[in-house]
Amino acid sequence: MKKLIPIAVFSILVGLVSGDTTKTKGETFQTDVKKSKEPLIAGSKYSIWIPESISSVQCVFVINMRGAGRHLFEQDQEWRALAKRNHSAILFCEFEAHGVQENGYGLSMLKACDQFAVEVNRPELKHAPFVLWGHSMGGRVAQDFVRFQPSRVLAFHIALRANPSDTEFMQEEANSIKVPGLYLMGEVDKKPEDIRQHFHHSRERKSPRAWIWLPGQSHWPRGMQFKKNETTPKDWRAWAANDVVIPWTETMIRLRLPAGENAKQNPVKLRNIEIEKGWLGSIDSGDLAPYEKFEGDKSTASWYPNQEVANAWAKFAFQSQKQPQ
Repeated sequence: MKKLIPIAVFSILVGLVSGDTTKTKGETFQTDVKKSKEPLIAGSKYSIWIPESISSVQCVFVINMRGAGRHLFEQDQEWRALAKRNHSAILFCEFEAHGVQENGYGLSMLKACDQFAVEVNRPELKHAPFVLWGHSMGGRVAQDFVRFQPSRVLAFHIALRANPSDTEFMQEEANSIKVPGLYLMGEVDKKPEDIRQHFHHSRERKSPRAWIWLPGQSHWPRGMQFKKNETTPKDWRAWAANDVVIPWTETMIRLRLPAGENAKQNPVKLRNIEIEKGWLGSIDSGDLAPYEKFEGDKSTASWYPNQEVANAWAKFAFQSQKQPQ
């Protein structure tokens, strides 16, 4: 096993337009998972950031490197503040893949947490549940990991997944359907029909998920490409939808983490979401109502955990022009 290499905490202070601008202190570590044929484990490097002064990590935000993931991991102070408030670590996966089940990357992610559990003396990392976030092809990683290990996933975010997938990849079993998710799609980006159908199929089965159009947004934040990052704090926040994503994620952590359980010895049994206690919002009009009072088609509406998050979505998504049909 490779010796852990602590690296300097990223010190850039991001001057956010709104939200938490305070630099959250913590420490970043690295580990290297070696590839294996039996069991099939893909080799990859991983980094983990752990806020200072948290006694036990309750969950892990797993960020795939594809696209904007590195920016979120290194520079988004709102996500670091979110991690601090919720006693969470942030794991950065330095691989590119179209999925995780058939190529060994799913087991590689789990192996990385096992190694960090030993190397940083945080045994809870072996079992702490995941909050997944992936941009573009990284969205496929998040989507596939939910299919691979649904019991380990507290919630997931798919950000601007542009290309279509085969039918098998889009299938979900009953346990996967229960996992809360956000589908973040750029208003002017490519929008493959299959990912919209994926959302609708899950909502037809009463999955706690929401579809969010990002007003005026393309596949990348303004000023960012694969090898270029000149995005401004304002443009990043508009693209990342932090005004909705942060409160949604924090609420999901509160709803799904059972009180009194600790991941140091055993897996955490996540609580299921009570759909009827949430709110629904029309993707096209922005109309909101408690679940039981919603007058539109419940199977096509976005689901939100409470009125506060639903209002945050409506304000964000309908602050400019009407969303595409």
